[in-house]
Amino acid sequence: MSSGPDDEAARDTFWNRREMAVRMGDRPPDERLVALLGAHPEVRRILDLGCAGGRNTVFAAERGLDVHAFDAAEAMVALTRERLRPIVGPDEARRRVRLARLEDEEAWRPADDAPFDLVLALGVLQDLTGDAAVRTAIGRIAGALVPGGRVLVANFGPDSRPAGTPLVPVDGAPHVFLGFAHDDRRMTLPGATTLEAWFEAAGLRTDAPTEVRTRPTDEGVRTTINARFRKPLSSGRTPG
Repeated sequence: MSSGPDDEAARDTFWNRREMAVRMGDRPPDERLVALLGAHPEVRRILDLGCAGGRNTVFAAERGLDVHAFDAAEAMVALTRERLRPIVGPDEARRRVRLARLEDEEAWRPADDAPFDLVLALGVLQDLTGDAAVRTAIGRIAGALVPGGRVLVANFGPDSRPAGTPLVPVDGAPHVFLGFAHDDRRMTLPGATTLEAWFEAAGLRTDAPTEVRTRPTDEGVRTTINARFRKPLSSGRTPG
């Protein structure tokens, strides 16, 4: 399955607004990221997929970490670079934060081509166009990690009811639904067991218990699947 020009235009218009970038960037850093960095000081190099307004990118950079990021929306990239400049300087902000889509194979590694200790995939895989696209992205995450590297994942769940009614499944596209934000926004929303199976098929092992959290919306609820996976060492051992 692939999205058409109208689907991509709607997605781009929804995200590519300065006010949306500010709203996303003003949120506090992901609590799981904060906890992980506190517990694992060996994590030094991070890739933030779909960095939005830079809440996690900036948090990591403020702590002296080598963080890189990309986003498909120009407004998100512009604001992340703007907030990164006082920390790393304008040249580094431009180099580290790039305009790219998850589907772009060349986007996954920066110019130095070095792998990462941690990849953040928070609320981004869900906007890909179907099972095949998500599984391709998961494979690229696995390839971008050092042995022993981790990935933090957050993905909306298929039982979400943001408008108070069930999401609408797309015929012929397993795990793809309509019903978030605007009528034509397609989202790939596997359940927790399926999401875990896709990561495990890419060689990434569950590194912490997967949680499904439910939060209220203005008219209903949304569920979020929070998961963490780790790439094994070549020896098969994964140290604490």
